[in-house]
Amino acid sequence: MKLPRFIFQAKENLVEKVWGGCWIANFKGLKVFKKIGESWEFSAHPSRPSEVLVDGRKLRFPDLVSVAKKEILGKLVEKYSSFPLLVKILDIRERISVQVHPSDDVARALGEEESGKDEGWIILEGGKVYIGFKEDVEDPTADELREDVLSRLNKYDAEFLETFMISAGTIHSAEDVRILEISSNSNITYRIFDFWGRDVQIEKAMKALNFARSGESEVRGEKGKLEIPGFAAEVLEVAGSMETSTDEVFNLLLCLDGSATLKSGGERAELKKGFSCLIPAITGNYTIESDGAMIVKIYAK
Repeated sequence: MKLPRFIFQAKENLVEKVWGGCWIANFKGLKVFKKIGESWEFSAHPSRPSEVLVDGRKLRFPDLVSVAKKEILGKLVEKYSSFPLLVKILDIRERISVQVHPSDDVARALGEEESGKDEGWIILEGGKVYIGFKEDVEDPTADELREDVLSRLNKYDAEFLETFMISAGTIHSAEDVRILEISSNSNITYRIFDFWGRDVQIEKAMKALNFARSGESEVRGEKGKLEIPGFAAEVLEVAGSMETSTDEVFNLLLCLDGSATLKSGGERAELKKGFSCLIPAITGNYTIESDGAMIVKIYAK
């Protein structure tokens, strides 16, 4: 299969959530009258795979990756057995649960089919985030942990384009905030406390949690730039023409504002606000042209 240099989703992969709202629909210019909490961008996760367009054909994204793995993953083809990232846009209109994701080792020990999960956040609209314990927590019981749990956590006023690093085992929550979430391709979440009365997984959470204090330098990243061991992202401001490269790994571009024209090898594509484009590793050098656009570039490592 000959891949296009620029690949788009056939339709948006939207997820209703009790804590969601209308921000994602407005951001993408869609007429959706539901509480949308998440938009999954180029998901290869088996629970909610995206559909993509290739030469006018609709394909499940995991199927495309399986037949064009080398062309998409490039120099990472031996490192990863499948597409390694799960990218979501979150509209947290109210509050998400207090939660934790396991490490690979903990997920394996608990008999999970998926791997563990590290994630990073880029703030798209300001609000409050809670990440890590303020102080070391010693041998709590489940009841003690749940009691007034938010008061135990670091609380940050998160502003536009600020970044946060949430390694596996780090307790976290958020309220009234919009987030670009980039993570390992895993969707394991253990709820410790839920504001909506949904089931919690406190026993698993107790085994996954890192009870040590999290300092601000451990969770706050550089504004507009996210660095996690398995992946990275940076915010590009384009006014004119910008030459860049896949650097032999796939790039995923999300347009936060404005619009841009992508060019490479005689191919061109339009990237509009709110939408994503996957650029296979094989594309190599490409150009981004715009009168004024803000674009997040995401890639695995």
